[in-house]
Amino acid sequence: MRRSISLRLRVTLVCGVLLAACCLLLTLSHNHYAYEMADAIQAIPLQPSLPMGGAESVPMEELAMATLPARNTFRAQSLIAMAVIVAVGCLMVYWLTGKALSPLRHLDEQIRNRTAADLNRPLPVPSSGDEVAGLTVSFNQMSQNLSAAFEQQKRFSQSAAHELRTPLAILKTRIALFRKKGLCATPETARLLDVLEEQTNRLSDLVGDLLALTNLDELEHSESIDAAQLLSRTAESLEELAREHRVSLHLETAPGTVPGNRTLLERAFFNLVENAIKYNRPDGTVTIRACCEDGEFRVEVADQGIGIPREFREQIFEPFFRVDKSRSRQLGGAGLGLPLVRAVARLHGGRVWAEDAPDGGTRFVMTLPREKQSL
Repeated sequence: MRRSISLRLRVTLVCGVLLAACCLLLTLSHNHYAYEMADAIQAIPLQPSLPMGGAESVPMEELAMATLPARNTFRAQSLIAMAVIVAVGCLMVYWLTGKALSPLRHLDEQIRNRTAADLNRPLPVPSSGDEVAGLTVSFNQMSQNLSAAFEQQKRFSQSAAHELRTPLAILKTRIALFRKKGLCATPETARLLDVLEEQTNRLSDLVGDLLALTNLDELEHSESIDAAQLLSRTAESLEELAREHRVSLHLETAPGTVPGNRTLLERAFFNLVENAIKYNRPDGTVTIRACCEDGEFRVEVADQGIGIPREFREQIFEPFFRVDKSRSRQLGGAGLGLPLVRAVARLHGGRVWAEDAPDGGTRFVMTLPREKQSL
C-alpha cells in the first residue's frame, strides 16, 4: 500500500517547485543581461596611457580572458544564492502551511474522538468564519442527523422487542400448561409442541439479544471484575450444552482483573464459548485460554470446526449475518451473538476478531484493558 503524502507536504512541494522555477528564471535572465552588459562594456576600445605619453590599444581577446574568472564567479554565486533562497522559501512555506492548517488538524482530532454516544454534542465552531468553520458547521449538522436517525432506529428496535416479549411469554406459558395437563394425545401433537417450543425459545433469545444490543450505549456502572473467574464460571455453565454436542471443553486461565460491567462481560464470554460449541465438529474440543499481556486481558476461544472464510471474518460481527444460513437456523442462531460480543468489547475499550485456529477451525480473540494497579 502506497503511503499517502500529507496536505502540508504537498502544498510545500508545489510552492517549492514554483519558487525554484521563478528563481531559476530570474537567475538565468539576470546572468544573461549581466553578460550582455559586460560584452557591451568590453566593446568600448580601451587605450591605457603610456609613461611617455600616447596610448596603446588592449586586445579584445586579452580583455575577455581577463574577465572570464569574474563571469564564472558571478554565475556560481548566482546559483548558490538561488539554491539558498529556494531552501529558505520552502522551509518558510512548510512552517506557514503548518500554521494555516492547524485549525484543520484540531478539527480532525475532535472528529476522530467522536463516538455514536456523543453525536448529539456539537463541536465548537471557530470564530474565524473561514472554510474550517464552514466544515465544522456541516459536520455538526451531519452529526445531528445521524444522531436522530440512530435514536429513531433504537426506539423502534426497543419498542418492537418489548412488544414481542409479551406474546412470546404467553406462548411459552400456554405450551408449558398444555404439557402439564397431559393433552398431548397423539405423537403428532407432541412433535408439534416440540417445534412450537423450540421456535418460541429461539424467538425469545432473539428478542433478548436485540434488546441487549440496542441498550449498549454506555456503561451504566463499572466495577473491578476477576475476568478469569468469570470465564471459568461461564465455561462451567455450558458444560451440559457441550455434552449434548459431544464436545469437550479445555480451559487454561491466568489471573486477571478488568474494569467493566459483570453482566455484559459474562454475556460476551457466554456467546463466544456457546458459538464455539455449536459450530464445532462431533468429538471436537473447545480450547479456552486467558492470559495477561501488554496491559491487556486476552481471551482466546478456539474450536475445531470447518472454520470461517477469510472474506467473512469481519461480516460475522454484523447483525443478522450468517455464513451458513441453513446450519445457523438448525442450531438456533439468529446472527446477533457475535455483534453483541463486539459491542461489549468496544464498550469496555477492547477488541475482538476471528482468525485461524492452530488445529483447524476458528479462534476468536477478545482483548480488554486491564485494571490499573494503584501504587
